[in-house]
Amino acid sequence: MLVGLTGNSGTGASTVAGFWREAGATVCSLDHAGHRLMNKARTRKALGMDPNLTGEAARKLLRERAFTDPAVLARINGTMHPVMSRWAGYCAARLRNLPGIHVLEGALIFEMGMAAVFDVTVAVVDTPERAFLRIFQRDGVTRAAMQGRWRNQLPPASKAERADLVIDNSGSIEVLKEVSLSVYGSLVKMEAHRGEQNT
Repeated sequence: MLVGLTGNSGTGASTVAGFWREAGATVCSLDHAGHRLMNKARTRKALGMDPNLTGEAARKLLRERAFTDPAVLARINGTMHPVMSRWAGYCAARLRNLPGIHVLEGALIFEMGMAAVFDVTVAVVDTPERAFLRIFQRDGVTRAAMQGRWRNQLPPASKAERADLVIDNSGSIEVLKEVSLSVYGSLVKMEAHRGEQNT
């Protein structure tokens, strides 16, 4: 079963993905795919950057500018999103019919029009304030940059409406783990039912 796991920046989707990986799921990250793209000199050149920069230096340079300068963000999206969409489609084609739970985690699954490639979509939601605290602690970004990220993403309520399943991350990390594993158990049952239908 192919599962699309999404959530606005800082809402905890990556944490949920980690719980599911520990429970036995295969997990791929769109963010990591984007990092690999940024490690390529031709990607940095296409973004108007010094191709001799390291991928990490390029990401750091773009981290603040991308979400406060619409022109920079448009260039990034135009350069990277088509490649990432093709990569996601390739993963879907390879994984969909394999046994087990295969998860593709990314903040822009709905925004990039990728929902149709998944058997099930799951959205993780939380408040902007709690999400900002997580992003600040993880990346050290400013509130303005965080708000810029969210402007490039559907509101949590819209993601929840579009998703097949929703995980509310408004409680403690312990509660999040409990809820995440409960949802994962539901996915395992769905996968088992699909397997029975196909035999």
